[in-house]
Amino acid sequence: MRLFQRKNGYWYVRFSRKKVRSLHTKDKYLANRLFREIQREYLKGKLLFLERDTRITLSEFRKEYVDWGANVKAYSTVKRDELSLRRLQDVLGDVSLKCVGQREVERYISFMRELGRKPAGINVDLRHLKAAFNKAIEWGYIKSNPFSKIKPLKVPTSPPRFLSEDEMERVFEAIKGTDFEDIVRFTVMTGCRRREICNLKVRHVNFRMDLIELQGKGSKKRIIPLTPELKRILKERCKGRGLDERVFGNFHPDSLSRKWIRLMKRLGLNYRFHDLRHTFASYLAMSGISLSIIRDILGHSSVSVTQIYAHLRPEILREAMKEVSLKLKGVTKIFPGKVN
Repeated sequence: MRLFQRKNGYWYVRFSRKKVRSLHTKDKYLANRLFREIQREYLKGKLLFLERDTRITLSEFRKEYVDWGANVKAYSTVKRDELSLRRLQDVLGDVSLKCVGQREVERYISFMRELGRKPAGINVDLRHLKAAFNKAIEWGYIKSNPFSKIKPLKVPTSPPRFLSEDEMERVFEAIKGTDFEDIVRFTVMTGCRRREICNLKVRHVNFRMDLIELQGKGSKKRIIPLTPELKRILKERCKGRGLDERVFGNFHPDSLSRKWIRLMKRLGLNYRFHDLRHTFASYLAMSGISLSIIRDILGHSSVSVTQIYAHLRPEILREAMKEVSLKLKGVTKIFPGKVN
């Protein structure tokens, strides 16, 4: 048994004159690691390691995992699963799943950073890859998860970007009288995500109770009250439609983004469609609405996610500081010195 590399760059194992198997990698380190494992199996009298059912490659696993996810996960999650696994394969090659260790994961992260990808985006990929490799353990392809000991990259915190009132006026003037105007108004008055907008059906709108029942991220349901302006838009949109018809037609989340990008270029602005959600939340924060209420309206998993809007409430924070200051006046035994 010997390890060798052909002119195409790939490494192979020769078992006999007629039996040669590819290791599906051009990486010498990976090839040597895989070869050592094959030798161990050989000493045990087994060569099952190279069989398809015990040595599944990244591309094979990606297809199987994505096909499985299509029946149990949201479309957007499956799409990101596929993208994350494909990126990993692009960096490591179509190697055996068993060859992906902590060193390979760290090499993948370094490569992504060199490409200029932001830490937040890399962290999303790492979450999806960790979940995928957990499933590979359940299916018996690997024994441990190489992503389990990888810590998320530090993400620099920056305030959310939101449109000013003047910018919103320019946007509405540019799309006046179009279907897209209704969508943008609805988004900036509810903070809904793209998929929530596209999936909103007539039966989700309760005009008698003046509320909307949304199917949010991760299949979580949340309630949004109807304001008079929202009610006006939705009554017009729901008129003549069946209960299972979509309120905003057959828009896809990606088509909403494309329309928004074209609009931004026309207006000379630089915002994402998702920034309409930030705009809604930012205006709530600046109006003095508590972060816990904003969390419930937006459907955040915890108030820590909503904390990014806290800096937009300086007056409220100042008033809170004054209250604390008044309570501490004269409590010199605990807090020495004069409190102003």
